[in-house]
Amino acid sequence: MSRYRSHFQRYAVAIAAVAAAFAIRYGVYGTLDNRLPFAFFTSATVIAAWYGGLGPGLLAAVAGLLLGDYFFLPPHQAGEAFGEVVRTGIGIYAMNAALIVVLFALLHSRLRDLEDKLKGGSPEGRASPPPQPDTRGQTQPR
Repeated sequence: MSRYRSHFQRYAVAIAAVAAAFAIRYGVYGTLDNRLPFAFFTSATVIAAWYGGLGPGLLAAVAGLLLGDYFFLPPHQAGEAFGEVVRTGIGIYAMNAALIVVLFALLHSRLRDLEDKLKGGSPEGRASPPPQPDTRGQTQPR
């Protein structure tokens, strides 16, 4: 079995994390009302990006933004702009989610490169040439 997770597993964890965050946030709606609409979705984004990388992390971040907006932000009329507090909340969530996703994507990329090096290949998947002996019989790298 491969050490790498399948696409299905990675996206399933992202969807499950967002669903759990939504269920918890919806469960405490009476207590929080319209405050902190994205707080639980930030945790879901961390879990999805840690487990699945870039794609699942972005899925969780966007799903959290859409669910938080639709269910937990105060209602607004069509054509009416969001208030300053709401715009700030959306901006903070978007910046944090983007930072989380990018950092975990870089971490996943770095881990794959290091695993390839440990297996004896370069990051491109080609094996590095063996060291060549010099004229005195000592081995020196190319």
